[in-house]
Amino acid sequence: MSALPKPHLIMTKTRTTGEESGLPGARHIRSSRNDRPYHYMVHSPHFAYEEYAVHLGQYDRLSFYGPAGAPPVTVHLYDCRSDSPEYDRKLEIDVPADGSCVLAVPPGYAHWFERLETVTTRNDYSLHAPEDPSSAWSPFDDNATYAVTDMNRSRPRAVANTVELPTPAQFLVSKVVSRSWLGGATEQGVVASAEIGGELHRYFIDRDLAGQQPDLPRSQLATVNAAVGSYQSIRDDSYGIGSNVENGLADTMVHDIPEAWPPCFSAHPNLTLKLSPLLYDNPEMELQLIDRRADSPTFGASQVLPFPRDARVVLTIEPGVLMRARGNGTLHYRVEYEVHDSGGARLPELFVPVPAGGPLPTFEAPGSALPGEVVRELAYR
Repeated sequence: MSALPKPHLIMTKTRTTGEESGLPGARHIRSSRNDRPYHYMVHSPHFAYEEYAVHLGQYDRLSFYGPAGAPPVTVHLYDCRSDSPEYDRKLEIDVPADGSCVLAVPPGYAHWFERLETVTTRNDYSLHAPEDPSSAWSPFDDNATYAVTDMNRSRPRAVANTVELPTPAQFLVSKVVSRSWLGGATEQGVVASAEIGGELHRYFIDRDLAGQQPDLPRSQLATVNAAVGSYQSIRDDSYGIGSNVENGLADTMVHDIPEAWPPCFSAHPNLTLKLSPLLYDNPEMELQLIDRRADSPTFGASQVLPFPRDARVVLTIEPGVLMRARGNGTLHYRVEYEVHDSGGARLPELFVPVPAGGPLPTFEAPGSALPGEVVRELAYR
């Protein structure tokens, strides 16, 4: 099988929502077709990379999101593929921190970053296996690191994987990682062994994060709740952010928040939305939420809820809730979603604009959530 492409830049696509939306002017930045798993890395103002990383099987596709005026991220790359005619070649590239480009880094290229402070990275990655099935490789242990000073003196030699795993297998690996991060995990955990009843058992013991969890906004609606999502605390108060939905999908949004309430609400009759901010420091924003789901015990109730400012918090809004936003500043946020069966309709009704000054609709209870592979097919369209 031929080698994978060299590192390259891909332009992203952007779509802007209209005035009929409860989040008018929000920009949807498409860094992928949602046909690959993803994760985000949220970097604090004092974060700095100190090492090069080399993957044998993970093909990174990195996009960067920073506050207004953030300088470009400098990416240093070394070709460490032992069979490459360009082995030992160094590349250096500046990538804008506005989400406009995706940098593709194939397996076997060592990479190191500068100017990631306050910048969030999205990685739409794919996983590749070795051509030789007898080769020892695990997607859960695919990150060799080398100090920058060591790497600048000499480069390791790597045999990069080239056989892409089937899509369901890639999402299964992503799901395993995300579930292991539910409610918070750290990189400081240790593996311990204990003999019980004559059998040796191995355990992963993690640092207690109970006293370091974020504050949660309190919802009064039965159809809206806030919780700590799937994340890994890395270092310097920075976080890896994983998926909170079975299908593993997420969209990246940027919203210039209006100070006044927009003239329309957004309603999502067959979508459960999971919203979370993306940067380390996020502006203040509040949502007006009205429960219009017929079977809800809080049907008709309204609440103005502060939008979470911590990237570890996930706000879940179930189908049949009206939503609109106001605030001050530019918000980067993630939308994860579950699509529900619409009772026989060919395609579920996903979005309904509702004028704020008119009569409010009532929505029936949604059907069951569609399987992940079905939702991914809808997302490709």
